[in-house]
Amino acid sequence: MKETIIKTSGLSKKFGTRYAVANVDLHIPRGEIYGFLGPNGAGKTTTIRMLLGLAKPTNGTIQIFGKDLKKEKLEVLKRVGSLVEYPSYYGHLTARENLEAIRILLDAPKTRIDEVLSIVRLTREAKRPVKGFSLGMKQRLGIAAALLGNPELLILDEPTNGLDPSGILEIRELIKSMPKEHGITILVSSHLLSEIDLMATQVGIISKGRMIFQDSIETLRRRSSSNIVIKTDEAEEAWKLLLSKGHNAELEQGRLQLSNISDHEISKVIAELVESRFPVYRVQEEKKSLEDIFLELTGGEGGL
Repeated sequence: MKETIIKTSGLSKKFGTRYAVANVDLHIPRGEIYGFLGPNGAGKTTTIRMLLGLAKPTNGTIQIFGKDLKKEKLEVLKRVGSLVEYPSYYGHLTARENLEAIRILLDAPKTRIDEVLSIVRLTREAKRPVKGFSLGMKQRLGIAAALLGNPELLILDEPTNGLDPSGILEIRELIKSMPKEHGITILVSSHLLSEIDLMATQVGIISKGRMIFQDSIETLRRRSSSNIVIKTDEAEEAWKLLLSKGHNAELEQGRLQLSNISDHEISKVIAELVESRFPVYRVQEEKKSLEDIFLELTGGEGGL
């Protein structure tokens, strides 16, 4: 069983009379990419700020590396790198010079600058002033800064926000490479299910401050069910025929729909329709998308 890197119990944050985060129980094993997913305003950033000691919980506990964050904050955070919201830089300085300023504060070895520039693929741009960087390059530089202290845990809050498709691809591939190549556990938040689906191994979904799903991405995918849709003449009569033969069929907008049906049963249904002189024009599978599941879980909130 994998070591648990982040564990929270009853984690809550109250602003006035409103709970921004309510009784959140996170469980993140070592070596995973944990996608923290939810609509904008769901409580993702507030939760992340509490994990980083930037906001004090109203209730609940946080354990990172098996240590109580409240009691051993400095010891824990030495092993954590983070990128929350947009990174800030000295625009007139080069990428290397910006990293040097952070390296001195962290008391990291000088050789670490070349290492992190290589990891985020900015070695060739190291001597360019940052003011000339694209947004994607700036995000990669922000991740490089987060890696300077050689962290075991990396927390990224909406790292692809505002990027163009090529920038999103760069950040996504970078994140996916880190657990295997550098042994880093990653928590990455996003309001985009498509992004989490492409890079996460575990997923937690938060809505209105509450966790509503937490499991592997594969488990989330398995929740999608498929329907077989059949288009035929006189659909209502065809539907009555299938019901009389014991098939669990539905009639919707002039189409026959069958759920959770095997290939053998599909062939039997089609044969029965044809034998009863119902011409079958089309048979197709309609699978519920992850987006559909996300909207069901979050009650139709936006953010996809």
